[in-house]
Amino acid sequence: MQDNFMKIQIHKIQVDKWCEGCRLQADPGPTYVLDWIQNNGPWFRESYEVSICKECKHWARCGHNLQRTCPGFEPE
Repeated sequence: MQDNFMKIQIHKIQVDKWCEGCRLQADPGPTYVLDWIQNNGPWFRESYEVSICKECKHWARCGHNLQRTCPGFEPE
């Protein structure tokens, strides 16, 4: 379960970094990941703990959304 959390968190960071790069029209730089973890890490952990994504076999596809309900949910 912890392994899935780390993979989902890394994917979320990559998505957010890409979005920020599009907004800036430049790479946000190497400190972006550390800043993200410091600013969003606690919120992300809390959201993960109550999400249905951590128990879904499709977590790699959309788990970074941390949904509480999902029409495509299938237990792992």
